[in-house]
Amino acid sequence: MAKVIQLHRPKTYTTSERLIERLREEIFRDGRSYRIIADKVGVSGSTVGNLASGKTRWPRPTTLFPLLEALRLEMQLVRK
Repeated sequence: MAKVIQLHRPKTYTTSERLIERLREEIFRDGRSYRIIADKVGVSGSTVGNLASGKTRWPRPTTLFPLLEALRLEMQLVRK
C-alpha cells in the first residue's frame, strides 16, 4: 500500500517545498542506495543524490512521478 502525500493546492503554480522535503525524507527513510533507487526510476544516482541533498530544488516531471512510484508514494492535491 502506498503512503500518501497530501498537499494543499497552491494559489499559483510554484514549487511545493513540502513535496520536495517529503521526497528527501522518504529517500533517506527508504534505506536503499541512491543507485538502486535511481535504477528503478531510470536516472543517474547523482540525480537522486542531488535531490536528496537539496541541490536539485524541483525535479522534472519525468523524474518526479517515477520517483514517487519507486518510493511507493502517492501525491494528492487537496483544497484547504
